[in-house]
Amino acid sequence: MYGDIPVAIRSVPEAFAKQFEGNPQVKPKFLSLDIAAFDEQLAIERAAPMVEGIVDLMSFEMGAPLVVGQVDFTDVTPPVAVGDERETGFFAAAPFSPFERGAEMEAIQGRLLGQLPESIEIADSKVAAALRWFVKALRTDLRHDQFIFLWIALEILADLSDVKVLAPYVGPCQHEIAKCPECDRETSRLVRGATMRAFLKSFGVQDEEAKKLWAMRQLMHGAIPFDSKKLEELARLVQALRAVVNSALKERLGMMADAPPLVASSGLSIHPGLGGSGTGPVTEEDVCPLTTPP
Repeated sequence: MYGDIPVAIRSVPEAFAKQFEGNPQVKPKFLSLDIAAFDEQLAIERAAPMVEGIVDLMSFEMGAPLVVGQVDFTDVTPPVAVGDERETGFFAAAPFSPFERGAEMEAIQGRLLGQLPESIEIADSKVAAALRWFVKALRTDLRHDQFIFLWIALEILADLSDVKVLAPYVGPCQHEIAKCPECDRETSRLVRGATMRAFLKSFGVQDEEAKKLWAMRQLMHGAIPFDSKKLEELARLVQALRAVVNSALKERLGMMADAPPLVASSGLSIHPGLGGSGTGPVTEEDVCPLTTPP
């Protein structure tokens, strides 16, 4: 039990397990939860933090990434018996935020045919590092990874720019200390959050959007409390972030703004995955209590 939710790990049917016999690195199991909710969407929302926590802790302890594959749901509201016709369905792609994948629909347009660059020399190693992080973001469709990789590139490029927001040192008492009382030296220092927001705005990002991007960075770093609901805007924020990094990289690489790739600051992004719902007979496994072996 986790709170009031029964949870159990169960073996999968032999016929199901045979699909993975050719891959010794995969061992499928059923993670079953008994959730009280009015419909499947609310059940998924309530299950999300539970599943995410279980997967994170088990992956850490096992030293291997556990992956949630297909998610099935069946209505077993009492009274229920084996053979009853109940609402059932599935999500072929896990509908939980850590596994959310993004597919941008024409939001980034590069060369149709690749061609050798005139030169591969990048004088500044920091610019080369930012370029590498941008490409890393292209190589993954996991939105969390995309955001993290792009943000690393953004911070590198911001540090190379002239955009700086400075402020006097603020002590634990919240009083500003403009100068050192011993040597009279000014205590001004870079304010990271304000600097990053200013850098984003220098590329046309609106103030409110810049604040949301910084808040997402803080969420990823654990600087503010984690909340899965806050990730609902991740797809949109990733696209805005990619557009800024793209523009800043072009400036540093000496490329024209209209040179490929062209990255829109907004656009359609989808989480590709097949799902379906309908009705079906309740099985013995569906009604078996999770606190006892099936």
